[in-house]
Amino acid sequence: MAYSDPSLPLQKAIVATLKADAAVMALVAGRIYDGVPANAVMPYVSLGTFQLLPDGGDCLDGGEAIIQLDGWAIGPASVEVKRLGAAIAHALDKAALNLALDGQHLVEIVATETQYLRDPDGITAHAVVTFHVWAEPA
Repeated sequence: MAYSDPSLPLQKAIVATLKADAAVMALVAGRIYDGVPANAVMPYVSLGTFQLLPDGGDCLDGGEAIIQLDGWAIGPASVEVKRLGAAIAHALDKAALNLALDGQHLVEIVATETQYLRDPDGITAHAVVTFHVWAEPA
């Protein structure tokens, strides 16, 4: 079997899961972006990097992905962005993402790290939430 890239099915499932999560939606009101518009209102979530690590074997051609999601809010206080980072991590950690329609099977998604940063403008607060994902062809 050849490696099957799970990035698009994962992206679709992650966005759907975040949009179905009441805590995330209470904070961002549907503002989850792949490409952030120039006039984006904060707070919002944006898709960050997707690093794919194929892992093939005799009877399995799955792989791992390291996925970054970014939460953005207006500071300078970090309260709102910390609530957003925690909500993102809670919504996706060990979630049962459905990738079947795209020919993939989720083995597991785990929140592995959350960083809270203040951008150089001194106002923008930034949450970086990283997930480790294992997927394989269905």
